[in-house]
Order: sequence, then C-alpha cells, then structure tokens
Amino acid sequence: MAPDIDRIWSSTPDAAVDERKSLIKKALNQKVLVPSILSLMPEWPSEVQLDVDEINKEIDEWLPTVNVAEKKKAKHRARGNYTFLTAVYYPHCKKDKVLPLTQFLYWIFFWDDEIDNGGELTEDKEGTLLCCEETNRCIDDCLGPNPNYTPPPNSRGTVEMFYPILRDLRAGLSPISTERLRLELHDYVNGVGRQQQVRQGDSLPDPWYHFKIRADDVGVIPSITQNEYAMEFELPEWIRRHEAMEAIVLECTRLTILLNDILSMQKEFRVSQLENIVFLFMNKYNITLQSAVDKVLDLIREHYAICVAAEKRLPWSKNDEKLNADIREYVRGCQRLATGTAYWSYSCERYFKQSQLNDKWEVLLDLSYE
Repeated sequence: MAPDIDRIWSSTPDAAVDERKSLIKKALNQKVLVPSILSLMPEWPSEVQLDVDEINKEIDEWLPTVNVAEKKKAKHRARGNYTFLTAVYYPHCKKDKVLPLTQFLYWIFFWDDEIDNGGELTEDKEGTLLCCEETNRCIDDCLGPNPNYTPPPNSRGTVEMFYPILRDLRAGLSPISTERLRLELHDYVNGVGRQQQVRQGDSLPDPWYHFKIRADDVGVIPSITQNEYAMEFELPEWIRRHEAMEAIVLECTRLTILLNDILSMQKEFRVSQLENIVFLFMNKYNITLQSAVDKVLDLIREHYAICVAAEKRLPWSKNDEKLNADIREYVRGCQRLATGTAYWSYSCERYFKQSQLNDKWEVLLDLSYE
C-alpha cells in the first residue's frame, strides 16, 4: 500500500512536495539488479566467528529492561539482528565484549528511528533539539572527565538505556580512546539533527552536499573506535591523526554510506525517504534509476581504490611489531565497517527479502509499494 505522502510531508513547503512527488513518479515500479557489493571490495574478506545464538539469548533477556516501545523493540529484533552485525564488525572479539557492543548497535538504531522518517520526532524540530541535547549530556556524563552513570529523572528511554552501555564501553577503553569516542558521538548526534533539517528543507538536497555531511558525522565512526575496546588495544593518537589513517577512516566511512544507500533504497523509497544518494542523483542529473545506481557503484570502486592506496602510506614501524599489529587491526576494523555492513544487509531482512537475493549475491530491488 502506498504511504500517505501528503501526511508525511504535511509541514514541507508545496514546491518541495511537488519535487518529491515528481521523483517518486519517476522511480515508481522500477526494478534494478544490483551486483554483489562485496565483489567491489575484493581484497577485504568478510569474517564471522561469534556464537550469535548465545549472545541473542542475552539480548532477549536485556530487551525487556529497556524503556522503549515494545513494538519498536520487536521490529528491530525481528528484522535487524544487530548481534550478527556485531559479529561481522568484530569477528575476533572476546565473548565478554560482545554484549555491550551489540547493545550499542541496538541503541543507535532505536535512537536514530526516533528522528528518521516515520519516527516520533520526524517533524518535531524542537523535540529533536531537546533529544539531541539530552543525548549529548549523557555522552558527557559517561565519557567526560567526571563520569556519572545515573540518568536524570524522566529521561527519554533511548537516553536512559545509553548510560549503562557507555559505562561498560568506557571500562574497556583507554583515556585517549574514550575522549575520541566522546567527540565522535557528539558529531553523530549533532549530525542527525542537521540531517532532519535537510529533510524539512524547501528542496531536496544536492547529492554531493548530502554525501559530505553524512561522511562528516555518520554514526559508523564510533564503531571504528570501538574496535579498540573489542580487541583490547590503544592506537596512539599520532597514528590515528596520520594523513594515511585519516584517509582510510574517511574512505571506509564513505564506502559504508554509499553501499548502505544502495542496499537500503527499496526500504527508504517505500516510506518516501528520498534523502538517499541514488534518488538525489536521479533528481540532480535527471537520469534513470539504473544510471544513478551505476554512478554510485562507480563511486564505490573509486573510494575503495583510494583506501587501498592509502594503506601503503601508513607509518609502519621497523622494529615494533606490536604497534604494527595494532595498526593492522585498526585498519581491518575500518574495512569491516564497509564489508560488515554489506554482509549483514544481505543476511537479514531489514532492507529487502531474502527471496530477492540470488546465489551470486545479486539483489533485485523493487521500487513498488507493498
């Protein structure tokens, strides 16, 4: 059934609604066969080595304690399988670290859903600002110099649940990594607020602007830092800020954004969420869906090549093999952000049905309304 577009965009200017309706009409009922995204990153393997079923039992015991709507919890538990996402992000992680990392992923999807299209705060600018303010306070409480892990009275559920998660993560991070995570989470939270303003704008955003603001503050960057928690090491700050490492983090972030926009476009189209780089390319350049997908696939190839080249410029030590091992692990963590997101997307039904996937890991995306 088609969504009620006029209700979804009730607070959006008429010209912007017309632009969106025109784009929907252009894409409606088209299908596109997307090649395996993993085949575009051939030197980066995907690994899964965790007992997902055992961790899911712990998640099922934890979820009833979380003050989030039961319908939302059930939806995410059924379609998301964030334990599996943890398993592909951190395949060599010690078992005792898996639960907090999985809980963090549940938090980020719960929290983002409140503001994303169809959420309680989608069209509530003041409510979104308040939510971001409460969440930023939580981040500073838990990761700042004087930690406080007690949520204020009457905290929203997604803020309340975040306090113990950050407490557990902080316990396994060095002071340098803790501060890095604090700043990255602030960037993410503030970025979501900015993206909401873009969705409520007078016109669809420019695809290149959209790509830039998502790369600047996307939520995947904290998951890179959490690799230090998962694998129990500390990357020296001077290495993290080396130009080659900065390039690898940025390019893996860009790759994750690009591949996620392709694999999630069916789901987003069906709720009229058009701030997706595929649809934005269609709108800006007046091109077909197939041409826009091809353009994004070319960008994936381009940014993958840049990332592979940057690895050769890293400041490898001539005599400190432990440092080299930590650098390699950090880089692998960056790469798994991209490959893991793709592998997880193919392995659950958050974005499309398994019946749409063939044995070559090609997926036939269908831009019709169910």
